[in-house]
Amino acid sequence: MGENSIHRFAPARTAIALVAAALLALTGCTAAEPEPAPTESTVAPVTDTSTLRTIIESPAEDPQLTLGDAVDPLAGESAVEVFYGSGGITVAGVVRTPTGAAADTPVVVVVHGGVDPEEYEPGTDLVAEQRALLSAGYIVFALDLRGFADSDAANAETSAIVDPGFGWDIVLDWGMALDVVNGLRLARDGQIPLADPERVGLLGHSLGGLLSIDAAVIAPGLSDLVIAMSAPTTDLAEAAPLFADDALLDEVGSPDDNPEYWADISPITFFDRATEPLILIHGEDDDVTLPAWSEETQHEWRKAGGSAETYLVEGAGHDYGDRRPEVAGGVVVAFDAALRPAS
Repeated sequence: MGENSIHRFAPARTAIALVAAALLALTGCTAAEPEPAPTESTVAPVTDTSTLRTIIESPAEDPQLTLGDAVDPLAGESAVEVFYGSGGITVAGVVRTPTGAAADTPVVVVVHGGVDPEEYEPGTDLVAEQRALLSAGYIVFALDLRGFADSDAANAETSAIVDPGFGWDIVLDWGMALDVVNGLRLARDGQIPLADPERVGLLGHSLGGLLSIDAAVIAPGLSDLVIAMSAPTTDLAEAAPLFADDALLDEVGSPDDNPEYWADISPITFFDRATEPLILIHGEDDDVTLPAWSEETQHEWRKAGGSAETYLVEGAGHDYGDRRPEVAGGVVVAFDAALRPAS
C-alpha cells in the first residue's frame, strides 16, 4: 500500500477539499441495484444471524416502517421515533427531517457505536455528525441497534459479551448487521417520508463503523457511500483476543481451532461483494480501535476491486476531541459529493 493512499486530515478547508476530490472520483462507480423483496405469499423464515455468511445466504427480508411518537430534536428538526422488523425482532430508530425539507431529500442512515446501553437514548449518538447533516439539509435516520433504547434485546445466549473498556458490557449479536441492512432497505424502498430512495448514505462510528462495512458486504448497493469512523478491524480473527470471552471460545473454538467460523463473521472475507465506495476516518492517537486497522481495511477493499480512502486525524483519539466539528464537516462534504454531485 503506497504512502499516497493514506491522507492526513488537514485543517478544515484542506480537509474538505481532500474529501471532496476523493469522492468525486469514487462516485464514478455505479452501485448495484437493491436486492428485490421476496415475492412469496407465505411468511419468510427468520434470518439466521449466527454469522455474516448465514445472513448473506438467507433470503432478503422485507421490513416495514411504523411511525411512533415525536422525540426531542437535535437541531430544530422534526424528529419521530420509528420501528421495523429485523430478524424476527423489532428495532427502533429516529427519523430526523430538517425544517422545510422537500420531497426527494437525500437521506443518511446513521449507526451508533458501543455506547452504554443503560444510558443511551433513542437516536442520540454521533450528535455532531447528525447536526451537521441536518444543517446541510439531509434527512437523518439514526438506528438504535438491538439491545439499545427501545429496540428488542440482543441475543445474549449465543453472542459474545464485549467490554469496550469504558465500564459497561455490550452483547455483540451479528443480527445488528442485519438491523443496519434492513434500515437501508427502508430507505431504498422509499418508506422514509420525503427521503429520496435513489440517494442513500451510510455512516457509522466505532462498532457502528464495522456494522456499516458489514452491511455493504451483506447487501451490496443499498447505499451510495459508506463512511466508517474509528472502525475496528474487519478481520475478527485478528481481534479475537480483545473481545472473545471464554464462553464464546469454548463454544466456537479459537481462530486456530475453527478458522471457518472466524472467516464467516469477518467482513474482510466478503469484500469482493461490495460495490459502494468506502471512506475510513481514524484518529492517529486512537488507542481503542487502531488506525492501522482502517489502513488494512482500505488496502484489502481496494485489493478486492473496490474504491476506498483513509483519512487520519492528527492528534485525535477515538472520539476526535476538539477535531470533531471539523470531522463532521468533512463527513457532510463527502456525502455532498456522493449524493449531490455537481451536474
